[in-house]
Amino acid sequence: MSMPSNRVAITKTDELDILSGIWIMSCNDDNPIMTYKGISQRLNLPESYDVKAIVRSRPELFRPRILNSRLKAWKDLMRTGKSRPSWITEIHDQPKQREEIDGISRDDVFRNQFRIEDDAGKCPIEIIDWGLQHIDRLRRAAADERDAKWRIWTSFIIPLASIIVAGVSVLSTVWLQRTSSREEAALKHYEVDFVPKQRAYSSFMVALDAAISDVAARDRMDLLKQFFQMESSFFSLEPFLKKETRDSIRQEYQEFLDLCGSQIKRPLDQGEAEKDSFLTKVASHSTNLKSQLYDSLFTER
Repeated sequence: MSMPSNRVAITKTDELDILSGIWIMSCNDDNPIMTYKGISQRLNLPESYDVKAIVRSRPELFRPRILNSRLKAWKDLMRTGKSRPSWITEIHDQPKQREEIDGISRDDVFRNQFRIEDDAGKCPIEIIDWGLQHIDRLRRAAADERDAKWRIWTSFIIPLASIIVAGVSVLSTVWLQRTSSREEAALKHYEVDFVPKQRAYSSFMVALDAAISDVAARDRMDLLKQFFQMESSFFSLEPFLKKETRDSIRQEYQEFLDLCGSQIKRPLDQGEAEKDSFLTKVASHSTNLKSQLYDSLFTER
């Protein structure tokens, strides 16, 4: 079946890795409206990187733009200091901050296909897992396409070489074997290195965001379940982290757990200032954990 004209095949592994990161953030972010600039900043991408092209290449995962009325309502909310993306809050100059908010257009934003309604909640684990599996299928399809082209080429060149001279045939066979070994080594590296990191990272982040929701809902049992999932996922990630990074993330992670555990014990009728203080602190821990883990697992070389 032919691919729709607005859907572009992504064949580079690093682009699919970035696509996975965008998918996870669009599923778990508190605000369903995502900005391309925010994605570039949070994934530490160069300014020249075309995030919009990746998002628009996958209409089954994302929906570009929003209605003007919804954009205006969001910008009005941001002007009151609420629902601001991190790249806006990091601008300390108030006139510059307002200028950036005013300058956001429909072409600067997109949404997860499963969070298109106003105030849409975070995606359930099943949707997040479906998206990651879909991206993994894209990765395998790209590998199959490369393999198919390779087989066509070899089926032509090897017989031709054997007709010319026996010596060229021998040399060609040796070269093919070495190339095949490199392909197998690359695939093995992906299986034993990237996949475990991706799955454990996704599991950790899903549990982290679920824990915040459980605190708000005062669901102690499910909060404990999320704590166990985060601990298990972190154990899976530790072999891929340097000691100083492990210690830093462990400390941040422990502070997050303590904060959630303390907050869930507080009375439901606590003041708005206390709630805002908790949300600010937990958002800071969440952002730091996501940034440290993603940079350590997927961007460091």
